[in-house]
Amino acid sequence: MARLELFDPAAQADIRKQARFLETERGGRAQTGRIVAWSLAAIVSIVLIVIYGMPLVAERLTPLIPLSFERRLGGMADNQVRSIFGGRTCTDTQGQAAFAKLVETLRQASHLDMPLQAEVVTSRIPNAFALPGGKIYLLNGLLQKAENPDELAGVIAHEMGHVSHRDHLRMMIHRGGVSFLMGLLFGDVTGSSAVIFVTRSLFEVSYTREAEQNADAFAIDTMHALGRSPAPMGELLFRLTGAEGDHTIGILASHPLTEDRRALMRREGRAPSGPELLSDNEWQALKAICQPRKSG
Repeated sequence: MARLELFDPAAQADIRKQARFLETERGGRAQTGRIVAWSLAAIVSIVLIVIYGMPLVAERLTPLIPLSFERRLGGMADNQVRSIFGGRTCTDTQGQAAFAKLVETLRQASHLDMPLQAEVVTSRIPNAFALPGGKIYLLNGLLQKAENPDELAGVIAHEMGHVSHRDHLRMMIHRGGVSFLMGLLFGDVTGSSAVIFVTRSLFEVSYTREAEQNADAFAIDTMHALGRSPAPMGELLFRLTGAEGDHTIGILASHPLTEDRRALMRREGRAPSGPELLSDNEWQALKAICQPRKSG
């Protein structure tokens, strides 16, 4: 912030001759104009990068990220998710066996070459979601809304589609930028900030229309492979969103079900040609997975 004033006209002329780009009172306005113009250009460039560049970077970078790192991201959010929902894992043995059977049946039918962990949590919120790396949570509120195994299976298969396409990781790269991802990868970001970022990304994420359509297609193909109809999934989600209106709770709000999506699943519906996904006893055990069994 130093300032030097020269009053000698000869010295001023000599300096202007030697330093033609030196800012003067008259030239300062032009210099300021150039600064403003370049600043605006920089802002526009940043906006274009965010809108067009980061989605492209995320699309190219996602397949290169090791699955082990994606599991690490999911593990960061796991405990926080449990705390947010204030629920515990439902541990009824028969219910767990039925749920594990349903998830494994869907995984094999979808040819998802990735180990999955699936749990039911004692939350009243009607929802299901997947963490990065292949952990799927079914909230008991959604389980109790489901009227049959096919309704529930379609929703779980939809979440498997997001896992298979690595949509969470892609959105995290898009939202957080490459620098944050590299920080996580090389340990330059503190654990607490990483947990906050991953958890916020999970709850604030809004999948693109293409990602939702791909997850729906994944669920439809999976149900067809099992000889079951995807139409019940559409009916379940439409009942939920129709009942909640604009006040849909939780992550389900980021999975808007429109008339078009329900119509698509109805069009893809077909008469069942495969076996029941769960027996009546298994379905009842799954529905009661969060209820403590009476001793004796």
